[in-house]
Formats: sequence, structure tokens, C-alpha cells
Amino acid sequence: MVLNIIIMKNILLPTDFSKNSLNAMHYAIALFKDIPCKFYLLNAFRIPYVTNEVLMENDAHQLAKLEEGLYETSIKGMKDVLKKLKSKSDDKFELLSDYNFFINSVQNHVKAKNIDLIVMGTKGATGAKEIFMGSNTGDVIMKTECNVLAVPENAVFKDPKEITFPSDFRIPYDKEDIVPLIEIAEMYQSSIRVLLFSDKGSLDEEQKFNKKSLKNYLQKISHSYHTLSNTDFEVALNCFTQSRGNIDLIAIIAKHYNFFQRLFFKPKVEELSFHSKIPLLVLHKTT
Repeated sequence: MVLNIIIMKNILLPTDFSKNSLNAMHYAIALFKDIPCKFYLLNAFRIPYVTNEVLMENDAHQLAKLEEGLYETSIKGMKDVLKKLKSKSDDKFELLSDYNFFINSVQNHVKAKNIDLIVMGTKGATGAKEIFMGSNTGDVIMKTECNVLAVPENAVFKDPKEITFPSDFRIPYDKEDIVPLIEIAEMYQSSIRVLLFSDKGSLDEEQKFNKKSLKNYLQKISHSYHTLSNTDFEVALNCFTQSRGNIDLIAIIAKHYNFFQRLFFKPKVEELSFHSKIPLLVLHKTT
């Protein structure tokens, strides 16, 4: 199902030429296969700080030569990646090789190219002490105001028929905040499972109001509400995704920082299976 109003999306695909980032690119292309997109492939690179300092003091010519070599390597890598992507897509692509710090480069291009969504690969959790979200992905989510789709290295694209949306209903929603989620649900006729985490048996007035607003925005989308009380948030979400068996995407508002940081930035006591296979859509509030 294609949306009635089709607007070209500008999607930023940062890459370090890893298998992980290539998988995220293929996922993005498959997810938006039915709407026109312009994909910006971005490779940001810099000479290591220590090397840079030494060369600046002793050999500026050698420094310039090294920078040129890095740029040529970046361009070649980007062209190799583009060949793999073009074989599966007729969308427009633009290559961006940038001698810059990664997060600065992303921030600059998000603004300059009017980016709607950043799609990045993440390393899936493989051990009890491993932090799921890599530093680059974490920086992009926390230091930009652009929506981010984080795709685990083990994720295989399939139509997102079920989407989990964790919430505590403490954030007042505007429709613009969740438009990207609604768009995906409309494209794939997805069902959204709103998952409430609460230590109380009932909602207070603030939560009731925010739930009502969300329900109004989702009225044309198949959705349901599920409550998990008095339980560990991380384990509960893991159990919910396992019990459903077919959750294809987790969407979360970035201002749910408590949820977000507990899930993706702290070492886990136990491995959470959804980390390794379910993409995460992080939505930033517009106001």
C-alpha cells in the first residue's frame, strides 16, 4: 500500500564500508521500495589525532598527501558500495566523502541536505557485558534532532507487520512526532502494539490525556495496548517481543531517555535477544 501523498524522502546512509553498514543500506532500500527516495551515502574520515599533530609540526606536504590518499580510498569505497546498491534499486544516490569528525559530518549534512531519516547499522549484542549501541550510532541519536533507524547486523528485512511502541504516556504527543511511524504502518498495513510500562495499577490524568491523544492519531492504524507492571523494563520488553514472535520493528520517542539509555547504552546483566535482530526507529519530538 502506497501513501496517497508521495513526497521524496532524503535518507542519509553513513558507512564505514563494513558488512554491518551495508546490511543497513539494503534494509533502508527495501523498507522504502515503494516511495521515491534520494539516498546520501556518507563516509567521514580523519587522520588519527597523534599522526596529524606530528605531521603538522614536521611535514605539511606529507600531511596533505596523506589526506589525499584517504579521500581517494573513501571515494573508491563509496563507488564499490554504490555498485552493490544500484543493482537492487532505481533510486537516486549521491556520494559524500567528508574529511571531518563523524558526528560533525552527520550534523552538517543533515542540515545541508534536509535529511528526513538516518539509517545506520549497529553491532548486535553477543555477550552478557556487551553494550548494544555503538558510540557512533549513540552519538547520532543523542546529538542530532533527526530521526534514526538503527539496524542490527543480524537483521534481515521483512515487511514490518508488527511494530512495538513502548511508552509510559508521560510525554505529550503531537501528530508530527509519530508521522514517520504512521507512514510505515500505512505502507505495510502494520499493527502497532503500544506497550505501557507502569509501576502503578492505573493511569493518572496526565497519562490518560496522552494516551487519548495517541489513540486519536492512530485511529486509522490497527493498534492495541498492552501493559506490563512491576517488572524490569528491559526484560519485560524482551519477553514481550519473544512472546509475540513476530515483532519486526521497535519505535521509541527519543525523549524517553530513561527507557532508551537503559536499553541501549548500559552493559546488560543478561543478553536481550531482540537487540540482535529487531531494528529500532528513534523518533525525535518536533517541539
